[in-house]
Amino acid sequence: MTYEVRRLKLCLMGDGAVGKTSLIHRFVHDRFDEKYKYTLGTSLCKKDVLFEEGPEGPFLANLVIWDIMGQQTLLPRFSRTYFKHADGALAVCDLTRPPSLSSLKDWIGHLEGISPNAHTVILANKSDLAEEIRIGQGDIEAFATPRETPWFLTSAKTGENVEAAFKALTARIVGGASLPRGVSTGRSTGEPMASES
Repeated sequence: MTYEVRRLKLCLMGDGAVGKTSLIHRFVHDRFDEKYKYTLGTSLCKKDVLFEEGPEGPFLANLVIWDIMGQQTLLPRFSRTYFKHADGALAVCDLTRPPSLSSLKDWIGHLEGISPNAHTVILANKSDLAEEIRIGQGDIEAFATPRETPWFLTSAKTGENVEAAFKALTARIVGGASLPRGVSTGRSTGEPMASES
């Protein structure tokens, strides 16, 4: 069967060491590397995701995923190239570092200034570090609700909600796309959502 192909540009944004690269590796390659590797400049990955129902029938989402270094001081130099023509972004914070949530305001502001129609989903990452978590779900809710932005608790290490978050963002961008079984979108509860089974 031939499917319509929808090519989408997705960006991951957030402070350094929040787990952006690890989330991409988990989603694209289904693996996790314990060794932290600092992203220099930008890097790109691709993954195709099949949606059985879309606005005009089944389609294949050709996701081009952009990863960028997490230093806001260098963002003005890269932001136009990084965010230009972006269809959506995953805004990532680290549950063990409260400042990484508040700084998402600036990251999202840069994105909206360049691609105002881009959709955003917030990922509160490192949910596996239960004893080190310093950001409550209420804090995430308070940040996300005024922006009408769904959010997910994620773990690149365990894979919790990683696939679901990428697919939820894709469905929001396309509009009218039905998510694979077990994946929801538009929720802001932060409750675990099952990935495609």
